[in-house]
Amino acid sequence: MSFIKGLRCIDCDTEYRLEDSITVCSKCSSKGLGFGILDPVYDYEEIGKILSTDVLESRIPSLWKYRELMPISDKASLVTLGEGGTPLVRGTNLSRKLGMEELYIKNETLNPTFSFKDRVFSVIITRALENGADAVAAVSDGNAGCSAAAYSATAGIKCRIFTPSFAVVSKLIQMSMYDAEIYSVRGTLIDTGMLVIEACEKYGWYNITTAKLLNPFQTEGHKTLAYEISEQLNWEPPDWVITPVASGDSLGAIWKGFKEFHTMGFIKKLPRMVGVQGEGAAPLAIAFEEGKEFFEVELPGPKTIADALCIGMVPGSWPSASLRESNGYAVAVSDTEILDAQRLLASSEGIFVEPSSASTLAGLMKLLGQGVIASDETVVCIVTGSGLKVLDIAERHYRKPVSIGANLEDLEKVLQ
Repeated sequence: MSFIKGLRCIDCDTEYRLEDSITVCSKCSSKGLGFGILDPVYDYEEIGKILSTDVLESRIPSLWKYRELMPISDKASLVTLGEGGTPLVRGTNLSRKLGMEELYIKNETLNPTFSFKDRVFSVIITRALENGADAVAAVSDGNAGCSAAAYSATAGIKCRIFTPSFAVVSKLIQMSMYDAEIYSVRGTLIDTGMLVIEACEKYGWYNITTAKLLNPFQTEGHKTLAYEISEQLNWEPPDWVITPVASGDSLGAIWKGFKEFHTMGFIKKLPRMVGVQGEGAAPLAIAFEEGKEFFEVELPGPKTIADALCIGMVPGSWPSASLRESNGYAVAVSDTEILDAQRLLASSEGIFVEPSSASTLAGLMKLLGQGVIASDETVVCIVTGSGLKVLDIAERHYRKPVSIGANLEDLEKVLQ
């Protein structure tokens, strides 16, 4: 049984039926790209008759323990690789080094394809099967493509990934191992996305691109991060939740997850959200700092070492609205700050993440220094992808091994 009621425009609150088969609000989308994003809404009263904190605690940790809050009608059709249920690690060593009382790391690198995108594609591919899809296509420059390919392979359907020409080779290799058909497009991410839309219309492929403008349901996987954090902290959300931001869909989704649990009475307070971007690709952070709307900031040629965050515009009001509602914050961090944070997290807590993920720790350190976040506040940093996905970046700054002979004399010389 599905408890989804329909889709609601985040800009004007107009509601649409699922049978309308639209992806953006017919009223607001005429204003331009990014307007009229739709978001699934549920019958929380009916869900509340089934779910309680006791019921959730009795279920096995996974994304699908929250199935009543997912846009899926047939449980038997679930496409899953065991995503979700990732650990919330208390950063004891980091807390001491940063002078904090309570810092936690939500470690999403332990998902099946080593990133939080697995939450998204378990939901999206399940919906694709429910809609009769036998072939899917998506735009991705990295983790989303890896996850899309893996879940398509599990579902037994053909997957085509269109990547911009600057995509990271190691992630392309991962996509290929899952037998995806990959096309490297000479153009921007937006150009690539438009090509996929045209191709899906012409060839009948199901578009699984993780852009809320194209797929209102893709954020439903992300929101389960909020559910898990709430439960793992004994139903006491932290003061702050910090997440990396590209388009900002995951930021908005995580905030939605906390609001849903608050609506259902599972948690009594809401956290403040922080979105972190890399300098040189920080349209949300610029808009936040300058008090501008999402459509007023566009960066030509965005550049950051955090490849998964390399975006020149934020398509929609979803992330900025989440920051306003949560009394949150947006911040940009430099490449040096990101790389320093990557090493600090690995050396302090044994968690090796890609630069995009390390941005959250870099953002925390910057906001601690600015006095935005206090040392006695509880903070959760979400790290979204494994450092093993981009070893070429780590190779540039890792500590080289010391060459010695196979004898104690050589070792003693080095130790001295």
